Amino acid sequence: MLNNEKIRLMTRMASFDEVEGKKDIAVNGYFRGDYICFQVLKSAIYGTVGFAVVLALYMLYNLESFLADIYKMDMMAFVKDWLTKYVIVLLIYLVISYFVYAFRFSRSKRRIRAYQQQLKQLHQIYEEENERRR
Repeated sequence: MLNNEKIRLMTRMASFDEVEGKKDIAVNGYFRGDYICFQVLKSAIYGTVGFAVVLALYMLYNLESFLADIYKMDMMAFVKDWLTKYVIVLLIYLVISYFVYAFRFSRSKRRIRAYQQQLKQLHQIYEEENERRR
């Protein structure tokens, strides 16, 4: 006889394995601080590359005026201005990244705990079936 509860439980578990399980299991291999630090470090690298691309596009867009004023402008002030903008943008981006990855880590841990609970339920169902057969 089919056990509907066991079938539903196994279907939910298989769905979890296919959709979210692979990412959650990968996240579960890290400590919280290690995972967040690694993700924030990646965000810093991506943020730096993104800012460099935006700066290059800005300079290409204003190339004519930039080249006309290059001898009149104070290069140290120009670099200092852009470094200040870079630091502000990067700090905001990293703070947002920290909270996003902390939330993702906690959500992943919750889903893994629920999955482990489902495994325990499935094990208990199998134990009950084995006892009935004896």
